[in-house]
Amino acid sequence: MKPDNHSGGFTLIAAVAGVFGVGFFSAKAVMVKLAYQYEIDTITLLLFRMLFALPFYIVIATHKSIVRPVKVGRKDIFFIILLGVIGYSLASYFDFLGLQYITAGQERIILFVYPTIVLLLG
Repeated sequence: MKPDNHSGGFTLIAAVAGVFGVGFFSAKAVMVKLAYQYEIDTITLLLFRMLFALPFYIVIATHKSIVRPVKVGRKDIFFIILLGVIGYSLASYFDFLGLQYITAGQERIILFVYPTIVLLLG
């Protein structure tokens, strides 16, 4: 019996994508520190990051809407945008801003230990 690729099972492609994702996520702080050497401000750097990521998000959203369309109400769209602006944008802004003052290694430690601290405090 042939396994179903859409059943959520673990595949080699998923493992490779995960390894690349972790690698690129860990390299982000180093790339930001390198970009700051060219005297770029935080907002411009975030703008470039989001503009470079936008085509990937459009392709993924288009693919997902074709494969599994979901009806989303106006109220839900409002809250998705609000949470995206508050959550992702502000977190990225503070992350990039903090990289002006600490090393990339310190930033990685804080970012990876933060969920553990929240768990312990909760």
